[in-house]
Amino acid sequence: MRVEYTYDKKHIELKETTNGNDIEFFITLFNTELKKNLMKVRQYFDDNRVLTDILYYIHPNNNYQVIVRNDFYNEFIIQLFRQQLLKEIKWT
Repeated sequence: MRVEYTYDKKHIELKETTNGNDIEFFITLFNTELKKNLMKVRQYFDDNRVLTDILYYIHPNNNYQVIVRNDFYNEFIIQLFRQQLLKEIKWT
């Protein structure tokens, strides 16, 4: 089952690639107000006991790199949606 999602391209750019067994996201925020929402996603995963669920890297100019373990992919997408970084998600 695949996940499809949409987001507001005026406020965020999201690129997703496969990186071995993981999924790598490159996120650019055009709206700096969304930074706190992305930090809430990070905090959600920092609060659980699994240390390798996501690896989170901050780059200059509101660019972020997030490597998500394959078994946490759906949960990561749901958290992006909960924090209003995604407009819609659906499983196909």
